[in-house]
Amino acid sequence: MVVLHGNHLESLRTLAVEWMRRAPLAPLENETILVQSNGMAQWLRHALAAPPDADPPGCGIAAALDMQLPSRFVWSAYRAVLGAEAVPLESPYGKRPLTWRLMRLLPECLAQEAFAPLRQFLQDDDPGQGGDLRKRFQLAERLADLFDQYQVYRADWLTDWAAGRDILRDARGQEPELARGQRWQAELWRLLQADIGVA
Repeated sequence: MVVLHGNHLESLRTLAVEWMRRAPLAPLENETILVQSNGMAQWLRHALAAPPDADPPGCGIAAALDMQLPSRFVWSAYRAVLGAEAVPLESPYGKRPLTWRLMRLLPECLAQEAFAPLRQFLQDDDPGQGGDLRKRFQLAERLADLFDQYQVYRADWLTDWAAGRDILRDARGQEPELARGQRWQAELWRLLQADIGVA
């Protein structure tokens, strides 16, 4: 295993191509690559598939690539180390389970004042009023993705929110309060934790 990281994507791509050329895996082995987003995974697949004589050069083919988001990779590592019996196949905090949990929880919390922005967004989505729940599903999916990213990149926010502190800690250690119109995020995180059950 090798860890390559940096803030210049094109340089990382060139380095990855060179690494794959010099240290190829055995036949039928997958190359596991962690990416920040699904869009980045798609871009990297295309970049790696570029011909070797292109500028910048690619591998000529992009096959047997296992592109994973960090949260999914970490969960897989837990299962590998602790055993499949101790760790479920999928995290209850993964994007797919969170999406369906949010679909169920959103109607229950919309009456609370903190959720006024969401209530306004979903006001014409009720099936009883001709809606088809499309907006609720899209919102649940987007919120699940957002919380999935927070777990990797802003775990400090989630820790604070779980403790009842509605703040957004920054890199300088400052702790400004969440804006009034955004407090629903912290409240929704607490509702999710209560629904899942904190181990």
